[in-house]
Amino acid sequence: MRGLSCNPVVPEAAESALPLVESLCLLAERIVPGALATVMLLGREGELRLYAGPSLPEGLRERFDGLRVIEGNGSCVSVVLSGEKVLVHNATQDERWLRLHELARALQIRACWSVPIRDPLGQAVGSFALTSFREGTPTTEQERLLEGIAAVVAQFLFQPSVDGRDRSFAAALRSISEGVLLTDAEQNILYFNNAFAEITGYGLAELIGKNCRILQGPKTAAETVARIRQHLDAGQAYSGEILNYRKDGSSFWNQLSINPIRDQQGQLAQFVSVQRDISEERQQREALRLSAQVFEAQEGIMITDAEQRIVRVNRAFTRLTGYAESDVLGLTPQILHSGLQNGNFYERMWEKLHRDGEWQGEIWNRRKNGDLFPEFLQIRAVRNNAGEITNYIGYFHDLTHQKAREAELEKMALHDPLTGLMNRRALEEELPRARARADRSERLLALVVLDLDDFKEVNDRIGHDRGDAVLQRLAQRLQDSLRHSDGVVRIGGDEFILLLEGLRDVDQLESVLRKVNSAVEKPLVLESGEQIHIQVSMGVSIYPLSANSNLELLLREADQAMFESKRNKETRNAPWAFWSPDESAQSLYPLRMLFRAGGLQSWYQPIWDQRAKRVVGLEALARLVDEDGKVWGPGDFLGQLSEKDIFSLTEQMLRKAILDLQALEREGQVYWVSVNIDPQVLGTACIYAIKGIVDDFRVDPARITLEILENHDFIDRQIATDHLLDLKAMGFRLALDDIGSGYSSLLRLKELPVDKAKLDQGFVRCLEDRPQDLRFVQSVLGLTKGLHIDLVAEGVESDAIRDALMEMGVRYFQGYAIARPMPVPMLHEFLERSLQDDRDIPVSFLGLYAQHISHFDILEKTLELHPEIVDFQVMANAHACPEERRLEQLGLAPDAMLMTLHQEYHALIGCLRIENGKVRDADWSAVEDCHRRFSTALLDAFWLRAQQPA
Repeated sequence: MRGLSCNPVVPEAAESALPLVESLCLLAERIVPGALATVMLLGREGELRLYAGPSLPEGLRERFDGLRVIEGNGSCVSVVLSGEKVLVHNATQDERWLRLHELARALQIRACWSVPIRDPLGQAVGSFALTSFREGTPTTEQERLLEGIAAVVAQFLFQPSVDGRDRSFAAALRSISEGVLLTDAEQNILYFNNAFAEITGYGLAELIGKNCRILQGPKTAAETVARIRQHLDAGQAYSGEILNYRKDGSSFWNQLSINPIRDQQGQLAQFVSVQRDISEERQQREALRLSAQVFEAQEGIMITDAEQRIVRVNRAFTRLTGYAESDVLGLTPQILHSGLQNGNFYERMWEKLHRDGEWQGEIWNRRKNGDLFPEFLQIRAVRNNAGEITNYIGYFHDLTHQKAREAELEKMALHDPLTGLMNRRALEEELPRARARADRSERLLALVVLDLDDFKEVNDRIGHDRGDAVLQRLAQRLQDSLRHSDGVVRIGGDEFILLLEGLRDVDQLESVLRKVNSAVEKPLVLESGEQIHIQVSMGVSIYPLSANSNLELLLREADQAMFESKRNKETRNAPWAFWSPDESAQSLYPLRMLFRAGGLQSWYQPIWDQRAKRVVGLEALARLVDEDGKVWGPGDFLGQLSEKDIFSLTEQMLRKAILDLQALEREGQVYWVSVNIDPQVLGTACIYAIKGIVDDFRVDPARITLEILENHDFIDRQIATDHLLDLKAMGFRLALDDIGSGYSSLLRLKELPVDKAKLDQGFVRCLEDRPQDLRFVQSVLGLTKGLHIDLVAEGVESDAIRDALMEMGVRYFQGYAIARPMPVPMLHEFLERSLQDDRDIPVSFLGLYAQHISHFDILEKTLELHPEIVDFQVMANAHACPEERRLEQLGLAPDAMLMTLHQEYHALIGCLRIENGKVRDADWSAVEDCHRRFSTALLDAFWLRAQQPA
């Protein structure tokens, strides 16, 4: 049977590599929100097959698996044909999607970026792709993401593998969960699978050689039989529904999909059909039909089956989205996705829907014409008498007008109604951001109070209406005279405020003020022909030359300077005056002065090795301490240091760390130490300085880890990578900081010569609020293990987080749950205590949740690859499970709900049955459902206990 083989033209290692490849796909989807990641490989018949796509909806999987490798068949096919990357901006218009334009439009596919996966000889044998429902071109960083993951996938696929064997067609049929029937050209039965036998009640021996008419009965519609016969006699495919009868005489509605099979001469040889019992679905559809009056409400309504395939929409749905019912039947609601909500949003939505049976909230979707719109959506799960979900019903209404009204109200709240300029409230919100930008760029920020001289007299003379028109024209002139980075505010009457950013010096500021003054003083001609001449007085306060940084004080200073300008109007050289601080501008960077005066101290935070059950390393952390004992962290002072200061900081921290390391060694305590290096100073001079320091102290460089915080400048410089290789050759150990904060670090893990990767503490610290991020931690851990890199989790700030990460398999911990950063004297005391500290980590529900999902993943993979090694009788005993001992340690009674759920979970595992080398789908679905309920209950218990007083 040609075309049914799905073996890729890659080694058998592909199967063992699948979990890691799927982890890479999930990471890519997290980094590029709204995208779906796929890996496709050439099949033995020259077609392109779907190898991995963990988030790809079933409808898309079916449509894109098995693409013929011909021009116009999409981005991934084009990659294999050309051997080059293919970046499609809009699939509905691109010639490389010519054969799939109709499909792309139906599924709302827009961007599709694909790069080749190459075999060891450099041949393109597949592709890695990111597909989106939004138009777009990848950034340089996103292109590197695509190419980097494709290279990693190729490495894992083409590692040496053991010999395998092809799967036979019969085995493939046995693995299919739906009924499959094979007949000859006269519809005499040749073979069928177990699922068909379960649907009909017949055994294979009872039907071999019988005609398919044996399944028809007294109420089978003759018209349907005739229609099927007409298609089959013509050698055509047929899809439809028919009332059939089981062996016991009971009837069932059968959904048929029949396809002809031709021999090499093109003659009709056989038919293969896929059959599914849809009796319950028909009952549900009938029940839904009875509620048609409610269905045709003003709200949009969409109904899906349990697999989220759309089965019905109402007229309001068509009116609101632009899609007719025929456009969406059989598709999933993903056709409406806007791409504005990320995977975490949908994960939380489905988690609540499965737990509570309903979800509601605001969401952005996309109409058929591409327009985005906000809606309020309610989703309800419909269950049958057995408690199984049969349908989902979604009700929604358009929030566009409501949002527009809210935006208008927000604009009114932040803008002056006469001129459209920002108002006082908008200035209060913008000033902190402007101050932060000034701090980062080390540029000046000027706040200018501008008052129109004697405008009251002008207003009284020409009338208030004309006076308002003059203010509007002056407001426009002010905006036109300033740069895009500047802002104009009207705070009432004839008074304005200018917010001037990014100024190098006072000379540049005065140049801007001269331009403003020229714009305002240019005569205004009224409709009557009368000319109005306006003069201004301006007062200027400059941050950070001012000792004050809050709005009220800066305004007061600028106000005082403006009145000073008005008082001296007759004698002034310019229409502005500067507020002069009592102190000189030498106070601009006080922490720079403190650093240069010797205020640097080296503090340390211990790093715990869970396997060794002790502290094994220390991270040296820079602190500035003044004479009064006040302490500043790097976030306070790094922005005030020059590049030369940062170079000096690196040298001083390395010297202090080595001295403190040697002092501890004299006390009999041996550790390694981690020192941070800013990439901007990582050059030849820095390498020589580091080598000189290590040589001076005669310390083993293997005990020093140089911790690199990646940034875009660093990643784009090949020379920086060469410097790291030089340091590695000298014997230093290297660590990459903040893994997961950006995708560049994930891609460079494979290329950079690092020994350790430090997981971004932003993920770890929030695990109690977002336990689903444990999946991301699990993916990163699997990636680092595959690359033989140690993973250090930073931000471990509670025993519960520590417990969870320990269960996930993380070995190294750093954070408040171990110890806070501390000066050297406190460090010695802490290390003395820690040597005798053998306390167990307190058991937590979060840790139990992590343990359970890890155990479940192991079970799922084992049953998929080697089900024969699982002892179901042993697994049925919940009392032998370590999770039950944890539940007991957490104080749960034997009859508690969690205990009952855990016992049900193990009982269901014990009921699993292997048929034809795999677990029966129905049995495994029951285990999966109980796993989800138990996991959700664990998190509910964790959050409930977290809310209780300590």
